[in-house]
Amino acid sequence: MESWSQVRIFHSGDEYYQSLLEDIRHAQRSITIESYIFALDKLTTPLIEELGKARARGCSVKIVVDGFGSYYYIPQLDRLCTQLGIEFRVFHPFPYPLLWARSLFAKYSLHGSFLMKHMNRRNHRKISIIDEKRAYLGSFNFVQDHCASIVGSHAWRDTGAWVEGDAIKYLVLAFQISYLRTYIKGLINWVGRWRSRVEPHEKILRLNTTQRTRRRLYRDLLHRIAFANKRLYITTAYFLPKRSLLRALLKAARRGVDVKILIPGKSDVPVVKWAAFYIVKFLLQKRIPIYEYQKTILHAKTMILDDEAFIGSFNLNHRSLLHDLEVEVVLNDADSLQNMTQQWETDLANAKLVSEKDLAARSWLARMIYNIAFRLRYLL
Repeated sequence: MESWSQVRIFHSGDEYYQSLLEDIRHAQRSITIESYIFALDKLTTPLIEELGKARARGCSVKIVVDGFGSYYYIPQLDRLCTQLGIEFRVFHPFPYPLLWARSLFAKYSLHGSFLMKHMNRRNHRKISIIDEKRAYLGSFNFVQDHCASIVGSHAWRDTGAWVEGDAIKYLVLAFQISYLRTYIKGLINWVGRWRSRVEPHEKILRLNTTQRTRRRLYRDLLHRIAFANKRLYITTAYFLPKRSLLRALLKAARRGVDVKILIPGKSDVPVVKWAAFYIVKFLLQKRIPIYEYQKTILHAKTMILDDEAFIGSFNLNHRSLLHDLEVEVVLNDADSLQNMTQQWETDLANAKLVSEKDLAARSWLARMIYNIAFRLRYLL
């Protein structure tokens, strides 16, 4: 079975970023970072300093951030990276209202007309690659909200990992394509044909770079669920699945598969939780257990399916399936599976089993808000 040569899993932002910082300090040739959110705060300030030191000793350092997720930090990041010699790019930038920032928008696009066409296509990946040998990924953004050492008990519950193996070269190629898309718009259609119909690495690495791969990966997910025979444990920050996925979950449960879903009790995007109200209620009526994490905000996107574990940036919503660029690794070694299973049990110990009674007593105003949010679920 194809697998990664080395894996380390993190369930703490402090451990994840401390490990990444150490690898940045020892990088010799290249560092590439692709992130939906890259803030300027107590976490990222020392990290950028280390990136500057890496650049000074001869490393190639490139950063790509999403134009929406990192919107408020882009002007400052651009100036700071320019001073340090770091190559900084923005994926599908939004125009800034201030006149002084118009040049920034022009720097990252040849034409402004692409804005409306592509504003819904975001780069939701979180990937850091060191010397093209080790890749960090998962759902950790570059923001201090993930670190208990900075924000204390309010730190988000999240999961990430670093991996090593031959499939790293596909992550490198995926980054190069995202990098091209930040400033050569005319090549997007040509670059979109970069892969064949069958991806040899998809058993352990899932990238939805093209519409073709999006469809194939979604069919593969439904296929995996259809042939599950033991367990399916889903942890997701934003739970707005398509109907076909709901049907697959129901069929798996009827076959005797242990299907359980963990969602946030408190969400950083409340409208997503409101939109999921009727979906949660429907699944509870079908006797599928749903748990709400209580300790803090749950931001992890993981899945345990029989004897495989999935860690990545994919949410079970329409944005991840239809629009955003995402990444996910599949881990099939015994140690990783045990690690993920133990974390699942820990998360359930900090969660509450949702009952139909919890969803019954709702005011007319709440029901109206949930109904409006549900109708907007394709945009969330």
